[in-house]
Amino acid sequence: MKYLVLMLLPIYLFSFEINFNKKFSKSLPQDTLTTYLSVVVTAESEKEVNERLKKFNKKIKSYDKVEKDHGSLNVRPEYRTSKNAPKITGYRGELRYKVSSDKASDINEFINEVIELKEKRETNVVISNLSWTIKDSAFDIANDILRLEAINWANTYAKNLSEDLKLECKVKNISVNNSYFRPMAKMAYSNAEMSDEKIAVPESNKEDISINPSFVMECK
Repeated sequence: MKYLVLMLLPIYLFSFEINFNKKFSKSLPQDTLTTYLSVVVTAESEKEVNERLKKFNKKIKSYDKVEKDHGSLNVRPEYRTSKNAPKITGYRGELRYKVSSDKASDINEFINEVIELKEKRETNVVISNLSWTIKDSAFDIANDILRLEAINWANTYAKNLSEDLKLECKVKNISVNNSYFRPMAKMAYSNAEMSDEKIAVPESNKEDISINPSFVMECK
């Protein structure tokens, strides 16, 4: 077996353990376009910042062709130092959402409608981390399938090992690392870059999901 590392550990007379790792992979098509939308507003009064952000928030919530998650709204004062003392010069507010859809056209339409609400120079709409990915539910299902595949493979391997060695071999332990790395292309746009044009959507590809469980076989 490729990259198979065996370590024999005597535990008692005529008994030993075999430790090794094996990679299991599955390829899934990326089916969800995801981005982070930020609306940043600056103004002299906190009330004006809140009113402008609430207008954007109402529009975002009413658009039902995309999924919105992790919404947050915060407003904070901005300062400058005058005569060694901080002085409030205005307020800065940010409205932020994670937005996703299986249709790039819906993401484009949604972003354009948000940008149309921009009336003042002090308002900025930013799109960041635009990328295709796999839905969390599909990702979790794929990992469950891989874990089951690893268990079935281990049981079959133990049976074959028993026949080859003329011993009784069984699966003693399977340890799966639950740490996964999901790379994604990062693309960012401001409202000035997007204007009335469609945003450049990255190409959808397949994503490889894999686990690398550690096996312990006991033979005696």
